[in-house]
Amino acid sequence: MAFASEPLWTICQIGARENYAIARALQRKGRLGRLVTDMWADGIIGRVSTRLGERWHQELAQAQVVAPTISALRRALQDQVARKEGWSQIMDRNAWFQRVAAHTVMRAPEEHGIVFAYSYAAERVFAAAKARGWPTVLGQIDPGLSEAQLVADLYKLAGQVHEHIPSAYWESWRRETALADLILVNSEWSRQGLLNEGVAPDKIVVVPLAYESQKVTSPKETSPTFRSERPLRLLFLGQVTLRKGIDIVLDAMALLPDLPLRLDVVGPLQIQIPETATVDERIIFHGAVPRSKAAEFYSAADIFLFPTRSDGFGLTQLEALSAGVPIISSDRCGAVVEDGKNGFVLQNLEPKALADLIAFLLHSPSLVQALSDGATLSDRFSIDRLGSRLMSLSSQYFNVV
Repeated sequence: MAFASEPLWTICQIGARENYAIARALQRKGRLGRLVTDMWADGIIGRVSTRLGERWHQELAQAQVVAPTISALRRALQDQVARKEGWSQIMDRNAWFQRVAAHTVMRAPEEHGIVFAYSYAAERVFAAAKARGWPTVLGQIDPGLSEAQLVADLYKLAGQVHEHIPSAYWESWRRETALADLILVNSEWSRQGLLNEGVAPDKIVVVPLAYESQKVTSPKETSPTFRSERPLRLLFLGQVTLRKGIDIVLDAMALLPDLPLRLDVVGPLQIQIPETATVDERIIFHGAVPRSKAAEFYSAADIFLFPTRSDGFGLTQLEALSAGVPIISSDRCGAVVEDGKNGFVLQNLEPKALADLIAFLLHSPSLVQALSDGATLSDRFSIDRLGSRLMSLSSQYFNVV
């Protein structure tokens, strides 16, 4: 399809994923038609709780937003009362949201448009777009089925409980990828995961995530020496899961007893904590915190640990760099870390490899300072750069002239 002018985009997303980066990028370019989301906390709703307040963004205050907020809150309350959780709850929520978004697409007044939706909640939305002859763009949030199989194997090997993902979930995902004209993945790791599942390579494009901090960060100064009164401060922030590598981190700490280290673990706990970690006073589990509180943990950290076994990108990497915190990451996520400049990339995810690197940094405070100085956020991860990429892709794939 060729457009005489650039069409407006309809962005469909559950939650505040990526802090509404896609919608914000298009709004800056004047190409956002509407944002369809489950909750939008403008007005008094946003003052009810901190978490609800995060379902809003100032940049989109003047944008058209379609959000059945009251209905979404009612559903969440009903699920809580009925103790409905797990994949049944997730799939029902995704199906409900798709009905809302598909209805919005069908009723949109413009003759031509482009529809963007995130994976696992896009099938019905794309079917509606196709019925109108509109191009479809899938935001693939992870490497897909290959990652799920990797995670299932991890929990089985560890002897820990892990809920099986229903086959219907993956059947719907395959239909999504077939309906998508273009699939945006955020890393080469994700791209390879989709290729392994037979997704057509010519429709997959790597587009890194975007992040812009609202705070101006002053340069961090680390301690000239690390000691018990001022330990090397390590931070693990995100889903506390085997996939994210928390077991690697905890096992590495166990290999470094009595050294002046502090590990803050921030995020919802989804593993069985080993006894070595429960008795280690250097390790503190904080549980889930609002996004607004995460900045305090980044500010206090010397090193951010991200030894993920599989990630679509890892937005926390950008959050860390924006706070001036160097990163130890794996090579199974978004390519953010420049080895030796703003952190280190682990090729080996054995606990000893991480422990050796932590011990090396503990005894090299000047290197930690140099890494902190190099921990800045490149403009290749900016919202404006994301907007330019989206405009370029719409021209390349959808013949926008």
